Amino acid sequence: MRRRPIHPTMPARLVRVAFILGAAVLLAALAAAPASAHAEKQVGRYTFVVGFGDEPAYAGQPNSLQVLISRDGKPATDLAGKLDGLMAHAFYGRKASPRFENVMMPLEPRFGDDWGTPGDYRSFFVPTQAGAYTFALKGKLGDQKVDVVVPSGPETFGDVNDPARAAFPAVKDPTTAQLAQRLDRETTRLNGTVAAATAAQRAAEDRVDQARLLALGGLLVGVVGLVVGALAWGRRTAAPAARPDAVLTGAGKV
Repeated sequence: MRRRPIHPTMPARLVRVAFILGAAVLLAALAAAPASAHAEKQVGRYTFVVGFGDEPAYAGQPNSLQVLISRDGKPATDLAGKLDGLMAHAFYGRKASPRFENVMMPLEPRFGDDWGTPGDYRSFFVPTQAGAYTFALKGKLGDQKVDVVVPSGPETFGDVNDPARAAFPAVKDPTTAQLAQRLDRETTRLNGTVAAATAAQRAAEDRVDQARLLALGGLLVGVVGLVVGALAWGRRTAAPAARPDAVLTGAGKV
């Protein structure tokens, strides 16, 4: 008995086509999506997607402030001549405050005609300490004024991690950040010791100067006493010499 070939029905074909189209859209979205844990800010016609270039970020490892810039929904690839007016700022802490340690860095394109992600601009630096960071964009893009501040956090981008927690096998030696912190503590302690020693030396020098002044004063008093004693002795020796003359004079009269 001859079996008839089974042809997919119309609903099955629609399901297959929908699956293929859905997979294609998902792949396109993944390819076009920015790095995970970034924050998106809209300023006029421009959209800024801000975060670390390499995530998760680790202290002591080279990284970058990544800014994906688009204009009217399309990657802005023509900003090379306009970036002089826009500066990136990195703050150590969760606020863009001048009281916190910060650095100002220029942005540069991280893409070309046939490489990279269009609209990807970077400022490269090495985060030296684990913890929260804040990124800011200040200045102008053409006539558009830009003032964007994005702190790290659960809804933006991740904090910088301590590499010792992710190291395998475990590293017993202190990390670069730990060495820097220890060096800062020892430097502060050494500066305090040097300051105390300098103060003690100055106090000792002041006491020596006072002793010298007292000795000089005593020497002057001694010299004055010698002079006075010499004058007194001279007067005593001069007074008896006049008495014989008076006796002789009196004797002559007698």
